[in-house]
Amino acid sequence: MNYPHDPGTTAIAVITDRAAQRAKELGVAEALEALRGELECRPRLGRHIRTVTEGPQQVELHSTRIEGNPTIDRPPVNVVHAFAPAPPWPPTVRIAAVVPEDRPER
Repeated sequence: MNYPHDPGTTAIAVITDRAAQRAKELGVAEALEALRGELECRPRLGRHIRTVTEGPQQVELHSTRIEGNPTIDRPPVNVVHAFAPAPPWPPTVRIAAVVPEDRPER
């Protein structure tokens, strides 16, 4: 289903300031921006963690993994995002946390 805010998307996805700063520190800002674009089309991407209530609305929490890439020195990270389906209009996705994975012990 398409919404009037942008004919090609199903949700508005944003990155919080804290998540953007953490992504920059970890060197995954470009990958996070690509994920943000994908979440506009697939807001329930990743593993469902749980559903919580924020005021009168149900919000779904999801976790998605961004694969590491040693060639460009990008570590693997987990991203937590919250999806708030409509109503209110339009549905929104808020990327709230970027967490580096623990490196395996050698």
